[in-house]
Amino acid sequence: MVRTDDHGVAMKVVVVIPTYNWSGVLRCAIRSVMLQTVQDFELLVVGDGCTDDSETVVASFNDPRIRWHNLDRNYG
Repeated sequence: MVRTDDHGVAMKVVVVIPTYNWSGVLRCAIRSVMLQTVQDFELLVVGDGCTDDSETVVASFNDPRIRWHNLDRNYG
């Protein structure tokens, strides 16, 4: 089933996960999104100047719906 807005335009769910050097929990958060019933989603994982393996964790899912963006520094 395709969800549409009031104008008949197909809608997509966008999920944003902010993270800072907590890749173990990040893996669980991404899995949680992927296990939802709605599969037409875009997942944007935003690192707050991450210096750990968060980018590698995101890439390990190898899913085009999941994107990684790391800020240039930690903004808190």
